[in-house]
Amino acid sequence: MQRCSRCKIDIRGNKKVCPLCGGPLSGEPEEEVYPNVRKRKVSRMTVVRVALFILLAFFAAMAVLSIFEDRMLSWEPLAIICAVIGFLDIVLIMYYRGNPLKTVTWQICVGMAVSVLVDWFTGMHGWSVIWVIPCAFPAMMITTVAAGSGLRMNLVDYILYLLFDAVVSTVVQSLILVFHKNPFRYPMAVSLFLCIVFFLAVLIFRWKDFKTASSRYFNI
Repeated sequence: MQRCSRCKIDIRGNKKVCPLCGGPLSGEPEEEVYPNVRKRKVSRMTVVRVALFILLAFFAAMAVLSIFEDRMLSWEPLAIICAVIGFLDIVLIMYYRGNPLKTVTWQICVGMAVSVLVDWFTGMHGWSVIWVIPCAFPAMMITTVAAGSGLRMNLVDYILYLLFDAVVSTVVQSLILVFHKNPFRYPMAVSLFLCIVFFLAVLIFRWKDFKTASSRYFNI
């Protein structure tokens, strides 16, 4: 234990000088009583503020460009919408960064939304609904399983995410097919079939896990 000859007190831990008078210490230092907690170098709010600053600066650049060109360019609305979506995406990442499964789900949903917007603004050639959406939903399920397995989680901990993916996939792709918004339906039909089969398999073979997860999260 260290001791200050001026203050006549014993000081625990490992100090360079006396915390009261700043004088030299004698004796052998000890291990710190309380562990040193490392502070985060960058907080969530700092990241959000930087993203907001970049977004507003981008808006200012678009406004100046419109004034300079004396008109709004055809690609500016798409760029502005994508910038807003990007900012909201960063906010979601910061909010859900402690939950990788939610982060993965939102990232893929945002990616699908951006692909549809880009397709629509560039003449709606249909590539977003023909290939991106049908591939994205199965990829979301596979990624959820991979993330859950990588985190060594039990199926009951992420089965509701899988069911959410299956239900949303079924609803969205069914609506696209019903309203004839997909000029080439085969990839979406295969994706829809896989999602429905997966949903039925989970309900039939993993009903106990589903019931346990529902009781835990929804008090059913």
